[in-house]
Amino acid sequence: MPTCYLIALAAGSSLDQQSNNVTLFNLVEQVNVPATAPPPVGTKIPLEVHAYLRLDASEVGNDFEMRFVLVSATGLETYTDAAKHRGTSPRLRTRSLGVPFPPMLGHYELRVDFRRSGADTWSRDPVSWPIAFLSAETRPKVTH
Repeated sequence: MPTCYLIALAAGSSLDQQSNNVTLFNLVEQVNVPATAPPPVGTKIPLEVHAYLRLDASEVGNDFEMRFVLVSATGLETYTDAAKHRGTSPRLRTRSLGVPFPPMLGHYELRVDFRRSGADTWSRDPVSWPIAFLSAETRPKVTH
């Protein structure tokens, strides 16, 4: 299975066409949720998930599936849909849009799971990105 050597959440990114370098904008480690109107569970939060993968020579050219998982300290897991990929070189960069809103506020780790196309069993990579979903404080109205 591929090995993830970088996973990150960002508000945006840019790819330089000449150098093929990527710039990530506004790395995100906390999402403030309105206390009075949290989004429904499963709502996609418009953040980019960047995963950089390394493949062995035997994996290049083979299909695999990948999904992202929010894992809480209690073991609660929230998954994205699986996406199919084919590694055409020893390194692969992926960018996905949307992080699912978890069923409970709190601190999570964003992790990545892999499986061969058509397989039933997922394997979880050890790399992770910390992300907190916290209730935003309502500020008092200024009356003067």
